[in-house]
Amino acid sequence: MRTLITALTLPALLITSALSPASHAHIPSANPMEHSRPFPAGPSRQLEDYRFLDDPARRTDPLDGLRYHRLGDSAWLQLGGELRYAFTHADNVAFDLNGQGDDNYIQQRAQAHASLHLWDNRVRTFVQLQNTRSWNQQFPLPRDGSRNDVAQAFIDTRFDLGPLQATTRIGRQEIQYGQGALLNIGEQPNIRQAFDGAVLRLTTPGKHQLDLLALRPILYDRDNFDDSSDNNTRLLGLYASLNLAPQRGVDLYAFARDMDERNFQGFVGREERYTLGTRLFGRQQQLDWNWDLMLQGGEHAGRDIRAWAIRSDSGYTFDNRLRLRLGLHLDVASGGDPLSASQSRTFDALYPRNGTYGEANLTTMSNLILAGPSFNFKPARTIEVYSSILQTWRHATDDYVYLPGVRPLAGTLNNSAREIGTTYQFTGRWQPTANFNIDLHAMHLAAGRAITRAGGHDNNTLVVRTAMRF
Repeated sequence: MRTLITALTLPALLITSALSPASHAHIPSANPMEHSRPFPAGPSRQLEDYRFLDDPARRTDPLDGLRYHRLGDSAWLQLGGELRYAFTHADNVAFDLNGQGDDNYIQQRAQAHASLHLWDNRVRTFVQLQNTRSWNQQFPLPRDGSRNDVAQAFIDTRFDLGPLQATTRIGRQEIQYGQGALLNIGEQPNIRQAFDGAVLRLTTPGKHQLDLLALRPILYDRDNFDDSSDNNTRLLGLYASLNLAPQRGVDLYAFARDMDERNFQGFVGREERYTLGTRLFGRQQQLDWNWDLMLQGGEHAGRDIRAWAIRSDSGYTFDNRLRLRLGLHLDVASGGDPLSASQSRTFDALYPRNGTYGEANLTTMSNLILAGPSFNFKPARTIEVYSSILQTWRHATDDYVYLPGVRPLAGTLNNSAREIGTTYQFTGRWQPTANFNIDLHAMHLAAGRAITRAGGHDNNTLVVRTAMRF
């Protein structure tokens, strides 16, 4: 633990010094709930704020009377829920390198939550229960189904520290920062990622923000109410978001993950992995950018960790009826000889967002070079389309091809080919109301020589998903 704290000391000093009150005026953004509610799929429901519904004239949705209840002058209750079903067809799961073949299955996610606010939001309790099921799935992963369980349950307290506004959050919670390069909720899997622990958030009058985290990831099990903290893993972190100018900012972060025992690349032992990074993001007229630059160090089973990664999404949105956005993705994550007894150079993205690489669950930020364009547009008010073509290679040919969870693909270590493959994906969403949507996701991954030389094959994945929420 002393090593973890020492690794975070310098970033903490740098971040804290940057949190002085801002000199420029901050213009608060309007509550998006006033125009469309609830949130679409993706953002955590804990972020919703329905206090504007105190005005009867703003209760324009038939479900407003169910989702918001004023309990007194300083107390209110918010309710919400979701029912989601998804059908998935996948051929050559994991490129069929493990003999998994094809899979066809249906998944259900049912959630209900209550958010109780007391003393003018000085104290808040949020509880979210869920039922997640997967039928006919041949090769389920831990986040595919867990029956009845607690998705989130935490208590917030808010108070002032001089000019700073402080919030403490203790309990089970969803956490995402930036574009999800290291910590991400994960909307596509049937179960969203959560953590047990505590977060202290400090916010300046200029809306600079510093989070201090002490967390354990959740281990998801198959039976009722048996999801629990991973006592093998501890995550400490600092995350600061600095508003440098309107629509532009810089994030600075440091994470230390300590695992009592990890079996990784054939070596078993304690791991202390430290990640330092910065995120540069913003918008200038029609141009937008979102870049993460990360370095990793530490030790695993007596081996030094030396790794790095870049994750970037840049785009240009045309000023036309379709609101066409042309994006460019360039992601690089280091790799190296996994059999080395002295050093590990394979980047581990902790709990990353992999959904942008397609729903076949075949790509992650480890020993990876990825590049390609994306296209996002709205042909009608209720329809949105996203598509991309992403070419992937190994960063180091003497390292494995990795699946999400930094799972090595058998056979890929024994060939020198670099190309992993090319992913063609299309996602369309029809959302006639804010309470209902239907998604169609189609993906083809043409396997490259790093896969075919190991005996792997192309992958095709089709997902049809519908969700109702209030």
